[in-house]
Amino acid sequence: MLKIVSEMARCRREKKRGVLATIIRVEGSSYQKEGTKCFFAEDGALIGLLSGGCVESDVIEHGKEVLEEGKPKTIYYDFRDEDDQVWGLGVGCNGAIEIFLELYDPQQYPEKSMLMEKTLVAEIPQIIATVVKAEEESRLGKKWIVASDDEFLSFVLSDKDKNVHHRKTKSRLVTLADDTELFIDFIEPIPTLIIFGAGPDAVPLVKLTKEMGWRVKVVDHRPGFVNPSIFPLADELICYPRDQVPELTLHDNTYTVVMSHNFNQDQIVLETLVQSTVPYIGVLGPSRRTNQLLEPLLSNYKSETLNLERIYSPVGIDIHAKTPEEIALSITSELINVYRGGRSLHLKQTKGHTQTNQEQTWERGCSLSL
Repeated sequence: MLKIVSEMARCRREKKRGVLATIIRVEGSSYQKEGTKCFFAEDGALIGLLSGGCVESDVIEHGKEVLEEGKPKTIYYDFRDEDDQVWGLGVGCNGAIEIFLELYDPQQYPEKSMLMEKTLVAEIPQIIATVVKAEEESRLGKKWIVASDDEFLSFVLSDKDKNVHHRKTKSRLVTLADDTELFIDFIEPIPTLIIFGAGPDAVPLVKLTKEMGWRVKVVDHRPGFVNPSIFPLADELICYPRDQVPELTLHDNTYTVVMSHNFNQDQIVLETLVQSTVPYIGVLGPSRRTNQLLEPLLSNYKSETLNLERIYSPVGIDIHAKTPEEIALSITSELINVYRGGRSLHLKQTKGHTQTNQEQTWERGCSLSL
């Protein structure tokens, strides 16, 4: 989403138009699900995928029509015909998808364009309603934010869906009495990773997490380490006084990794994190060190109030990672696993009584903590 929003922002600055394409209906199996988006500017390349790369070029051609006429358009692809070798092989599915194309024009329609951008980068879950079929053509593409307490939701949602923070709530089409079709899009906020520690081992972690499309903040008490030339991809670099806790917004869409290699500083940070609502606290280094970090906390707080299940130490998925790049891959895999509710085995579950490669690498890197 961040890449799409970044391209939208470029269009706004340079007074360009673009087309936002959204999957609004899936029948059978498909490569992507409802709510998946891609975007292309009139002078740029396609960002995002709606299929395995099979329909994108055709979507662009239809998008050119939207740019020329300034009107939304719905297109439909059916990949279920086994005799259709063109569609049956490149998409990785055996179903059909319907795609809604709408104009992004920040010059002629600034309010709608800003809404399109804002909803994709919101820090809280959003429900967006878009008219995708209507007898009156002027209503097509109308878009608004649906409040979580709106009576309309009782018509759209089942009881289990009414908590809009539930990541598995499915975007869907809703048909009204007058045959108007609305696409109800449940948009989850982009997750943020905060890395406490700006050592060399944080560099590949920033790079990989940004490739996932997450926001990334790097936080450290050492001014020489928090440097944009070292972390050019980071969304924010924060330097704070030693032996203090940086002022940060921590919520249930914030994921954290503690990796400064400084025991006292990690302990100060960890005390703040366990009292927050963050769902993930990764701690680099041996589990015995993490237990030492937690000892004074457990004497001051009841363990059940801290929800220690959120702590992942050693941090990462068990892929026998050894190099900093491999460890970064292990950590980003664990972030995805926790965020998406996956079932991969974590190092904290599999390490047993033997020292992991990550722990050996961490001990060799402790000389960087000063």
